[in-house]
Amino acid sequence: MAQARRSSLALLLAALALASFAAAAVTIINITEWHVYAKTPPIVKVDGVLFGYDYGKYVNVSTTTSDDGTNRTVISVLGFTGDPVKYDYVLYICNKDYQGYSYNVYLVYRGLLHGTNWNYVQYIKLYFGGYELDLDVTDTPPVQVGPMTISSGACEPVSVEVLVKPEAYNDGIADGQTRLIAIEVDVQAVGPITP
Repeated sequence: MAQARRSSLALLLAALALASFAAAAVTIINITEWHVYAKTPPIVKVDGVLFGYDYGKYVNVSTTTSDDGTNRTVISVLGFTGDPVKYDYVLYICNKDYQGYSYNVYLVYRGLLHGTNWNYVQYIKLYFGGYELDLDVTDTPPVQVGPMTISSGACEPVSVEVLVKPEAYNDGIADGQTRLIAIEVDVQAVGPITP
């Protein structure tokens, strides 16, 4: 009986030792520091007006800052009902990398914005280098074209073509003030590519 009691006590002590070992946690702190600095981005969008392409009130390029802190370039173009219209060199995508790196750049259609739809716009085409991003109601985002390799110090133009349906006139909204459609097309740069 005493032997059984000693065995039980030994087992209990062993179980307690295991439990206390399992409950003991080792904490190791390895300190790291993260520093953030800022420069302007290596890939930038530049209004075609700065390159001598001014379409007056037919094309407007502006930049805003979204609520989430991101920069957004807003490009507004005027379409004419029933007539395709193309504006060349509305925007330039430029590589301002100060270290001399190149980047592969894509145009990526992300979808409709601001509750708009394709009711009055037949299509929008964006021309970038040798690529054409041809968008209409049948496209399901994301849709991308590229890559266009842009070397440090170089710029590539983006042109736009749009066809507004005649229904915009028939429905009384071809007033030059009513937004027919808004789409998001991101400029996505991948790199840097070693010079």
